[in-house]
Amino acid sequence: MRYPAFLKKGGTIGLIAPSFGVFGYPYEDKFNNAYKKFSNLGYKIKEVEHLFGTEKCRSTTDVQRAKEFMEMYLDVDTDFIFSVAGGELMMSMLPYIDFETLNFAKPKYIMGCSDNTNLTFTLPILTDTAAIYGNNFGSFGMKNWHESLQQAYDLITGNRLHFDSYEMYELEGLSKLEGKALCGYNLTEKVEYKNLNGENKVEMTGRLIGGCLDILLMLCGTKYGQVDNFLEKYKEDGFIWFLEACDLNVLAQSRGLWQLKQAGWFKYCKGILYGRPVLN
Repeated sequence: MRYPAFLKKGGTIGLIAPSFGVFGYPYEDKFNNAYKKFSNLGYKIKEVEHLFGTEKCRSTTDVQRAKEFMEMYLDVDTDFIFSVAGGELMMSMLPYIDFETLNFAKPKYIMGCSDNTNLTFTLPILTDTAAIYGNNFGSFGMKNWHESLQQAYDLITGNRLHFDSYEMYELEGLSKLEGKALCGYNLTEKVEYKNLNGENKVEMTGRLIGGCLDILLMLCGTKYGQVDNFLEKYKEDGFIWFLEACDLNVLAQSRGLWQLKQAGWFKYCKGILYGRPVLN
């Protein structure tokens, strides 16, 4: 697998909007503060043309979003790529991305989550290039970074490669309240790991792959979800699937997992890490 270089001090961050653009409160406030923070840390920042605003649930047209992503990825001066937001319709730009060209391009890390699964999943399985499923750029606008954000920054700069869980998590955020755009997480819930088999201890090793289940189900059966070669290439490692859900209720998730299993996606699976879904 191709592992891109980590972001070096003084390097250049490329910002793209392959799904939603940045718009409205609190997202513009978060973006602006994240921009300020990374600039103060000494990084140069490049932006695509259509970074702000959203029309028809997209930052711009399918063709233009793909073009801007390709240009940023192939830009020799850009060292690391952040998506500025998640969204709903990133998949519609996939037909306009030249994955063959990306296969031979200098690899770069791209980081994002949720709808960004359309890139953080397809890049590994179609171009054998590692990607980072993690915070979108605006998350780093938090006034005082939670340790998870600090550790995410340490990851992209290559200063931390081992991670543990956290004690508490947020059930209901406060950042949409007036004057709270840059506040920290509302940590009210204790993190728990629940094993469906009732085992006291679980150990597993494997290659991490996954993302948002809603997106993976959409990709399944298309040319952007052709996992067979990837699974066979790394079958000796085995796979740990990390999954989360957005709009799917519990039964829809259960049906979706069945679908992926029947499609052969869980071949050589060593285990599944399942994040708490938005819909219970």
